[in-house]
Amino acid sequence: MSDLHPVVPGLWRVELGVVNAYLLEDGDGLILIDTGYPSSETRLLDAVAELDRQPSDVRAVIVTHLHPDHAGSLAAVLDMTGAEAWMHPTDAAEVRVGNGFRPYTTSSGILNWVLERTLIQPGAKGFDPAPVAHEVEDGDAAPGGLRVVHAPGHSAGHIALVWPEHGGVLVAADACSNLPVLAPSVVYESIETGRRTLRRLAAMEVDVAVFGHGKPIMSGAAEKMRAAFG
Repeated sequence: MSDLHPVVPGLWRVELGVVNAYLLEDGDGLILIDTGYPSSETRLLDAVAELDRQPSDVRAVIVTHLHPDHAGSLAAVLDMTGAEAWMHPTDAAEVRVGNGFRPYTTSSGILNWVLERTLIQPGAKGFDPAPVAHEVEDGDAAPGGLRVVHAPGHSAGHIALVWPEHGGVLVAADACSNLPVLAPSVVYESIETGRRTLRRLAAMEVDVAVFGHGKPIMSGAAEKMRAAFG
């Protein structure tokens, strides 16, 4: 079964078990958003091949935050593609030394307790250090026509991304999840900061939203975000 799932024209979700990465097509090649746990690079490049592309067509890798389910295969992907990485400087500093976590708090509820132990795999709290060539802050432009939104809470250097196509697409990453309903993320470095971030994201005019964990919202994303978090 393929890991590759179309979201909207030009954007695909790469399902890597319990976490998603994304491939965005632009005129110069492909932009990879997040890299999954360590050892996910083969599945990512299989997805690239499904699009009739070569590893060298991946021209940039945007990593939304430091956690190993998002940055774990970054070093291997950069080595295999020749691409350069883009991150917020706060989390880039940790990825450069292979540190996958700062102290965090699990969101309330038994489901989040179970998910925390599922998503944060034993022994996977670190990964191979990876170079990050480009640091981006709130409001900066990123490859593929994406706009960076600093979205702290889940981690201090967490970013979301907005793509203006198709009525607006929000790459929320782990600011929240859709597992199976729209809800706050399983863990936060700062829950109160995370709540402020969710209110900010909910105010954005987007039609589609995609997440690090869970399936996309294919229409009416802004209204659904506001109902959940606004």
